[in-house]
Amino acid sequence: MKKSKWTIIDTVIIIAVAAAAAVAWVMFGPSMRSTSDQKVTFTVMIQDREKGLAAAMAAGDNVTLSLTEKDGGVIKDVRTEPTVVMVYDSINGVYRNEVNEEREDIYIDIEADCAVSDIAITTGDTEIKVGQDIPVRGKGYATNGYIIGINDEGGAQ
Repeated sequence: MKKSKWTIIDTVIIIAVAAAAAVAWVMFGPSMRSTSDQKVTFTVMIQDREKGLAAAMAAGDNVTLSLTEKDGGVIKDVRTEPTVVMVYDSINGVYRNEVNEEREDIYIDIEADCAVSDIAITTGDTEIKVGQDIPVRGKGYATNGYIIGINDEGGAQ
């Protein structure tokens, strides 16, 4: 009886099988994790907008959070703060912060029905994660901002 030797082809086959298993885990692994549907409140910051945009937004308004008109939520609170910009003072040679009276930063608290899992929070196809650029569209306005905070009813922030 002839003893078989380990060859480079055997190594390539083992690597191909391991790669296929890794791809299958990445593609189908998240769907095997448990998810729960719950209401999630998150804060969107819209920076440096002209005054008056926040007046179009009101608590109770339905907003769309995607470009496909599928994912949405309800505004719970709208706050504004004056926009602060950094300017260079060429006389003194220093940078300083100044308030821009014509523009404002808008903070919107939005509540949406989300699927919450160990690895992601999504409302429809839109991922909800801190730092995510997200469109906010309602009746009479369309803008975009960044998610700066998430509260998932369980107290995690």
